[in-house]
Amino acid sequence: MDPMLALSRFVYLCVILTGPVAFVLIVFFKRRWGRTYDGVTESDPEEVLAELEREFTPIRRTTIRTQTEYLPFLFECIRENIDSGFEDPQMISLLERIQIHRPDQERRAMFTVVSGKQRSDLHLRWVRDSCDRILLRIQGAPNVIRALRDHQKRIPRAVT
Repeated sequence: MDPMLALSRFVYLCVILTGPVAFVLIVFFKRRWGRTYDGVTESDPEEVLAELEREFTPIRRTTIRTQTEYLPFLFECIRENIDSGFEDPQMISLLERIQIHRPDQERRAMFTVVSGKQRSDLHLRWVRDSCDRILLRIQGAPNVIRALRDHQKRIPRAVT
């Protein structure tokens, strides 16, 4: 048999078989991927509820009106009620941001904190007026907001 004829038959055979073999491999891998992706894993209700509690933390809000000199005490109250996430450098940077921004402009900051083994975000929005008073809106974990409301009662009334 002529080597060129044998080579041409081999190429024709490869071309003819490539289509069906590729189709079979695609179907096989698609089914296998679909099975592993959809996976039939049953979760017990306690596990699902624990995951929901971990991911969707309850959030409370409060508004505090105060002078800028009372802000370090307010932020220290926040730090006493969280486990981690609002450290000294962040607090100092936030105090500097509040003191240097112009009056009648709203600014925002967000810190991820851990409170009671649960991660949550602490959102701060503030507006400063020309008399150096701050209107601070805080949104965060319920225990932090509760402590801030208690702390707000200790701020002298003449200041607010």
